[in-house]
Amino acid sequence: MSERLIFGVDYSGASAVPNNTWLATGRMSSLGFEIVDVKKVGSHGLKDELIKHKGAAVGIDSPFSLPVEFLHYMARKEQKPAYQSFQEMAEALFHLGQAGFIELAKEFKREPKRLTDKWNGSLAISPLHRGNPSMVQMTYQCIQLLAMLPPDRFYTLPFQDEIDGGCAVIEVYPRDTLRFFQLKETGYKSKDKKDEPQVTSLRHEIIRSLLAIKEERGLTFRNVPKLNMNKNSLTSVINSDHALDAVIACYTTAMFLEAKEFFVDPFSLDDLDVLLEGWIYRPTQQQ
Repeated sequence: MSERLIFGVDYSGASAVPNNTWLATGRMSSLGFEIVDVKKVGSHGLKDELIKHKGAAVGIDSPFSLPVEFLHYMARKEQKPAYQSFQEMAEALFHLGQAGFIELAKEFKREPKRLTDKWNGSLAISPLHRGNPSMVQMTYQCIQLLAMLPPDRFYTLPFQDEIDGGCAVIEVYPRDTLRFFQLKETGYKSKDKKDEPQVTSLRHEIIRSLLAIKEERGLTFRNVPKLNMNKNSLTSVINSDHALDAVIACYTTAMFLEAKEFFVDPFSLDDLDVLLEGWIYRPTQQQ
């Protein structure tokens, strides 16, 4: 098996530079899947990081699109026909600008979920969520990121066709991946310094469990690649929930390439809304 680079991103829409956007880089080989680097790059530096390496896939923990209900509302406000494609929606979004989009989201008031946000009991929140964390600005910025990636090298699923030798871009949700493996999916994020020893211990427990999946549950997860990490990456993950989410995003993407039997094909649902709303590629036990 030739080695392939795979990326995972914990995306942040915060205005700080650099913000808490973390990038995990993994390498697939005959020995399994090794996380070779985990670093804070900030959303402003993410595009260049992805472009300078020839990757097979990148999984990003951020919405790529918006609920159809809101897209219809946006089209009416712009006095245009309903959007028919992701590209058409993205162009209209950038015509509005970030400030205009945020204002329109406030005017819309509701926070509906996409089909994929509700799928199979997922705990994903709406891309229009304005609480903590606010998703509105992050969603806009992530769609903008996709539009800036070279179209001859990157293709976003499920919106675009595969490019031979290109890099697939998929939306992932680390919390659903942890639930798939029956691991603790909450309580590992840092919120208050007094809780840091507890959340640090939980992050350690989560990553150790992921590293042991093949040894302990190899029959159940036969085609799931074995996860390996070097000491520096392991330290980053234990010290930062953003680093952990980036690694889980990276591992989920590796699983998507290697064990597709655990992933729903959105086109199998016979619902054309996925062509506008997108899809979260999360592992799930098939019925």
